Amino acid sequence: MRRRTARNLGIGATATVAATALVSGVAGPPGIPVDPAPAAASELARFSDCEELRQWYVEAALPHVTAWGLAGGPIIPLPVTAQSRDLMAAAPARAEGAADQAVANGETGTNVQEAGVDEPDLAKTDGSLVAHVHRRQVVLTDTGGEVPRRLATVRLPRGLDAAELLLVGERLVVLGTTWQVWRGPAVSDAMERRVSLPHGGGPAMTRVLVVDVGVPSSPVVEDDTTFDGNLVSARQYGDVVRLVVSTSTPRIDFVQPRRGRTPREARAENRRLVRESRIQDWLPTVESGGASSPLVECRDVSHPDESSGFGTVTVVGFTPDDPGARRTTAVTTSSDIVYSSADRLYLATSSFGWWDDGRKEPPATAVHAFALDGPETAYVASGEVPGQVRDRWSMSEHDGHLRVATALGRNPWNPTENAVVVLVEQGEALNEVGRVGRMGIRERIQSVRWFDEVAVVVTFRQVDPLYTLDLSDPGRPRVVGELKIPGFSSYLHPVGGELLLGLGQDATPRGRTLGAQASVFDVADLADPRRVDTLAFGRRTEFAAAGDPRAFAYLPERRTVLAALGDWDGGNRVVVLAVGEDGSLTRRGSHDVPGWDAAAVRTLPLVDGRIALVVGRTVRLLRS
Repeated sequence: MRRRTARNLGIGATATVAATALVSGVAGPPGIPVDPAPAAASELARFSDCEELRQWYVEAALPHVTAWGLAGGPIIPLPVTAQSRDLMAAAPARAEGAADQAVANGETGTNVQEAGVDEPDLAKTDGSLVAHVHRRQVVLTDTGGEVPRRLATVRLPRGLDAAELLLVGERLVVLGTTWQVWRGPAVSDAMERRVSLPHGGGPAMTRVLVVDVGVPSSPVVEDDTTFDGNLVSARQYGDVVRLVVSTSTPRIDFVQPRRGRTPREARAENRRLVRESRIQDWLPTVESGGASSPLVECRDVSHPDESSGFGTVTVVGFTPDDPGARRTTAVTTSSDIVYSSADRLYLATSSFGWWDDGRKEPPATAVHAFALDGPETAYVASGEVPGQVRDRWSMSEHDGHLRVATALGRNPWNPTENAVVVLVEQGEALNEVGRVGRMGIRERIQSVRWFDEVAVVVTFRQVDPLYTLDLSDPGRPRVVGELKIPGFSSYLHPVGGELLLGLGQDATPRGRTLGAQASVFDVADLADPRRVDTLAFGRRTEFAAAGDPRAFAYLPERRTVLAALGDWDGGNRVVVLAVGEDGSLTRRGSHDVPGWDAAAVRTLPLVDGRIALVVGRTVRLLRS
């Protein structure tokens, strides 16, 4: 019998690796194809004028108005972290490279999701110069000598949180969040200084600085712009930066219950304020040079057939050498999942949240596709997949097809099953052409890895079956193989020779975790995936890449892994591993790092073969 390998499946630049825990009483491999259903979401339509747009917002918001406005009361938000924007789930994947090809870090040192699409990070390098964020500063360091030499620092504006960087030629783009202070009669002056309402009066703003570092010892801030809305995603395509920002509430001074005003009276007054609102109260704004203006015009806003919230998601494209020449498009939706390939951007919006809210209809996720051309972003098609899409790593595009891993059932935290759905653009519709399900019965997806015509999916509850999927026929995707092992891999990375490195947790047969574990899987024979080797790191340890893949680096030419590891008993460190051509794993050492957050550690490959270890205020040079 001919050996079925990833190569003879025709894998090119993209592969999907899915590991799921599956409980099945059906004999034989799971994942029998399901008859595809037509896409239920209709295409987006533009508003004819500002009044039609205003009425859309009002009608969408009125059912949610309370005595507190568009919120249940004062909300003290959780701290914004550097990886909190579009890294909320530990199910990373990458649409790059075949299963037999190793994947290196991106050009600016970051371990990214898509080849040619750079992502913001805490640290960036051009191979010699290292720029990194430390507290309220951007630090520029020369690593060309025997020891790192600090060249300059750029002090960031007060109130700019969760700053991250893009490096575009000789310009740094600094992205951060600043919070408007909520001022209302129900809070004290002391609380007023730290309370904001993401859903009713104190939304997040996105602040973007452009810094010229052509002369690294004398950086110059060239532009400072603030966008209305929370930064959902940012990506770099060559010299183009594209932001996705989301505004969730209007600029309306809602009233609250207080002495002399009952909750019923407050709600009635707030409904009146919504009905009498102006379009300027709803549309997002942009502020630059002390002047404020609409971020998007009414004619550039589109809407789905059915309302999916009263927020606005705006896509902004610009080049750092001319940041004022922005191109924008917007959708009236509350999407918080954004996936981008090199030429497409996808917004995903769930029909309702991650809970069973009593509705009779099953959850579904609408997906809107946009074509990318320089700074321009143009709507092309919409569709729908059943169930809940967990995050951007659950999506992958290859050869004109969008593949989506989705959790089916009322409760995505405990799905009845998981599936991979294949969509294709047909006119202005993203239509389903194929589906394979019955994966991970009552299991949650832990990680997905996409290749050209292969996928690997991992789920977990007690054991971790690693499923290999054949996607060579988009109309009939199918599960080919399965490997059941204790524990799970939260991050999967191709290391060459049809081997996958998995970083995750060891576990008992009953599902009790035992600490961090590195594993190597051989997927050369898709029908018979094998685990070749493992290394355990002890109880109360966890790889930072499980939640943030950017805390990981792989050097293909040296078959060397550098991964940040958190240890609750003994501090944090960067472990260095060697991956043999046979899949064996060898410890090559470790480097202790200060601080409590292993996810903030970065290891950036440099042009001279050394590694810049960036943590806190320091840059150290390592020889791998």
